[in-house]
Amino acid sequence: MRANLLTIFAGILSAWAAYPSAAHAAPQILGLVATSAPLPLHCVGGVCAVEVSGACLQEHRPAPVPGTAYRPAKGAALTLVAEDRRGKTRTMGVAELVEIRSLRAFNSLVVSLPERVVQKLADDVVLASLSVGPMTSLLPVAVAGDTDPLTDQEISQYTGPLRALAENAFGHGKANLTATRILNQMVNRLPADTSVGAESIATVRDQTMSQKITADMPMAARLVDLALDTCREKLRVDRTPHLRACIANQHDILNANTTLNVWRHLRPGS
Repeated sequence: MRANLLTIFAGILSAWAAYPSAAHAAPQILGLVATSAPLPLHCVGGVCAVEVSGACLQEHRPAPVPGTAYRPAKGAALTLVAEDRRGKTRTMGVAELVEIRSLRAFNSLVVSLPERVVQKLADDVVLASLSVGPMTSLLPVAVAGDTDPLTDQEISQYTGPLRALAENAFGHGKANLTATRILNQMVNRLPADTSVGAESIATVRDQTMSQKITADMPMAARLVDLALDTCREKLRVDRTPHLRACIANQHDILNANTTLNVWRHLRPGS
């Protein structure tokens, strides 16, 4: 199994487990961006993890700080996809088995689950991935002493009718959304250390950008190439950050447009 890339997740998860919680207003309910292709999970230390894109559904509530715990709302579609050495693929709904933590505000979250779940699904797994379905929402895990907790009415509205409006808003910037998904795939294909720099940009582009996408969605391809050109220049001039961090930053810039679209569609009178 591909267990040698994202060792940083182990450190992140350990740090979050030790992070003290404090009383505050509950953060935003989030919507996950549905995947067009499953995102590769990377397993280390008995935990399999992946970064997924998110969008804020509540403009009026505070953004989550890194490490904020979330849980899937009712109806969330999170599917584990496991492929064995014989090429056989098996799937399993894992919404009730995952742990979710915010990584970069609402733009990116880490979804993790025990490696034993993957191993039970299929023998000799060579590739494990996570698929996110449409209308998947996340609720912040309630913290004792919250000064402004989520109400049942809020949850019902923002995971129901308002969530449907938000899902429609996702598609209003189709090129932006497609480019965001591609950059998220790139992030999850790269190691989270300084071992990979600008010299790997062409390789990761070839691995992630199909000729069909380039031909059918030239604007999305252009947005991706602009992001990669930005990283190529940043890594040439500054030598930092490493490629994964730079592409993650470019992902967040584009992904923030999705949240802005959602807010516009959810405001009264829109």
